[in-house]
Amino acid sequence: MTARTVFTSKKQQGGTPQTPPAAAKHTRQIPDFPRRMFLLTMGSAAVTTGFQANIVADGMLTERTQYRVTTPDNDENRAAASRFPGKTWYLLGGFLVSYRDTERKLAALQAAMNQRAPASYIGYSNEAIDIAALFIEIQRDVFRRKIDTVYFYGDSFGGMVAMVLGSLLTQIGLTVKLIIMGSSPSNVADTLDPGKEYISLAGQVVPYLGIVGRLGAGIWAGIANPNGQGMYRAARRGIARSFDPNNNSLILSTSQATFLQAFPRQYDGGIPTSTGIGLLYDPKDFIVDAASARRGWEALLPRNPLFAYDIPNTGHASPEIHPDVYRTALSIMLDKLDPPPITSKPLQPIF
Repeated sequence: MTARTVFTSKKQQGGTPQTPPAAAKHTRQIPDFPRRMFLLTMGSAAVTTGFQANIVADGMLTERTQYRVTTPDNDENRAAASRFPGKTWYLLGGFLVSYRDTERKLAALQAAMNQRAPASYIGYSNEAIDIAALFIEIQRDVFRRKIDTVYFYGDSFGGMVAMVLGSLLTQIGLTVKLIIMGSSPSNVADTLDPGKEYISLAGQVVPYLGIVGRLGAGIWAGIANPNGQGMYRAARRGIARSFDPNNNSLILSTSQATFLQAFPRQYDGGIPTSTGIGLLYDPKDFIVDAASARRGWEALLPRNPLFAYDIPNTGHASPEIHPDVYRTALSIMLDKLDPPPITSKPLQPIF
């Protein structure tokens, strides 16, 4: 006899029918919204903190340079201040030129500058270039030293900044006697950098990349300019330069790039026609198209006295590398655009 298992239902046993498990009604769990909101808030806070720390870390890697005017306290400057009261030079640094490098450029040029006035240089802020803040700092220096006449030396990018500042200083009653363009582009089209089309995007994005952006910029700069090195060594060299504390922050560099792209829209035409404009270029400059830049300045300032002087085989904006050439050139430009006053009556011929 074969054994069989007989299933007897509850109904057959007189009990309550039992619902099979598969047929059991599914109960939907209520989402834990407070817990999800807490995790989302904490995650967002962590990302934000990391993002801000990334930017702060980039700022800590650079010299904490603020807008300030520095006048070297040396015998030559003191003698010039005594000979030319109420006058001063302001040297404005170039694109990517650090505060310390600007000081070296002034040291190379000071002997020629002191033929007309004591010499000072201006540091930008690593928080970004701000023309209004820069103007306020110069205005404070002007009132502190009782300055009434200003000479500008614009090192590359600094020439465009000098044009804007010169117009503002004229509005408060100062005389802007001379602006020297040391390899200065007149607009972004004069620059020979093939990546200039991306300046606007860089100005909007790069400042917020912080230390990560600095790392990427260093690698790119090294590989783009290997100078005969292998790619690995070139990248390491680029990173080392990018993390040099004497260099500018990415925020300053990209804000300068944005200013460069927008020039000359920032210039309101306020430079008096009496202001002399000196154009100092190497005809074979590999960063700025010298011929194009000259044409640009001549078109922008058609009624101002202009004097151009070539300094061949010096490269781009390099007075600290070729001090003798630059001092000679600057002296010639000064004699042409701002001749010294005759202090004695010239000798009359006998016959």
